[in-house]
Amino acid sequence: MLKFEALEKSFLEEAVSIALTEYDEERGVVKDLPQNDYREVVYNLLSDMIDHNPGIAALDGSKVVGFLTCYAPIENFFGKEKGAFSPIHAHGAIKKDRNLIYSKLYQKAAKKWVDEGILSHGIAIYAHNTTAVESFFRNGFGLRCIDAIASIDIKITKHENIEDVKMEEITLDKLDCLLPLKNKLISHLSKSPVFLTYNKFDREKLKSQSTARMSRFFTASSKEKVIGYIEITGSGENFTCDDKGTINICGAYLGEEYRGRGIFDLLLSFMFKKLQQEGYQRCGVDYESFNPAADKFWTKYFTPYTYSMTRRIDERIN
Repeated sequence: MLKFEALEKSFLEEAVSIALTEYDEERGVVKDLPQNDYREVVYNLLSDMIDHNPGIAALDGSKVVGFLTCYAPIENFFGKEKGAFSPIHAHGAIKKDRNLIYSKLYQKAAKKWVDEGILSHGIAIYAHNTTAVESFFRNGFGLRCIDAIASIDIKITKHENIEDVKMEEITLDKLDCLLPLKNKLISHLSKSPVFLTYNKFDREKLKSQSTARMSRFFTASSKEKVIGYIEITGSGENFTCDDKGTINICGAYLGEEYRGRGIFDLLLSFMFKKLQQEGYQRCGVDYESFNPAADKFWTKYFTPYTYSMTRRIDERIN
């Protein structure tokens, strides 16, 4: 019979092994994921989380068979309510009875969170861990965001030259040309069915954010006007993204009137060729699953490996 205790440091080694086993399972399906030994990385990340928010451990006798912890409380988490988010290194369950273990862990954690006024719950799960995905789906969660990955040497289907379009990487002193596109992206994301809210950029905000993130920008131009861009950084949404052979897309947009001609495919191909020359092996991207344009494009070339799922508790419970 399962029993549940606070996730303390004495359970850390077993919890790390479970988390790494789930990563190895996903890596067995998604071959482009880094093949690094992440034990020390996950150990340190999880140890720090336990110091601030112990979470729950599931035990069969004295053996840890599952665990769940999170970052919490997060103010205004996908809305006005406080939130809790469990990244891919912050939970796990052995294969046997995985569905049940996850369901029971969430039941215990959810009570704690709601008792603390935390009503917006999020968790990132490996995309091919179908048992865990099903468990949280049945516990009221829906898909919100996807992390996906591709090999830099992937063949881009539309790679022929487009006569009136120029591809290049621009330096940060030329950021002004991106302001209209950055704000068009924000406008696009505010519309149905995405409904995300972000503050618009001005010159200073764009420069400050790009400098802080050490961003690089690849652009497509027509008649001296920038019509599309891809922004990349060295880090991403989870521990796998910081691999030295991995680069991460953190922003992208192409003007609506230029779509359907293969321009963005060509821009992606141009970027990949340059990054391959620099020694990069893979590229990651994260995007909202309910953004139809993003979902349609990225899945042509990138393989999903995490699903971020969310649940919003009715605030009238308190």
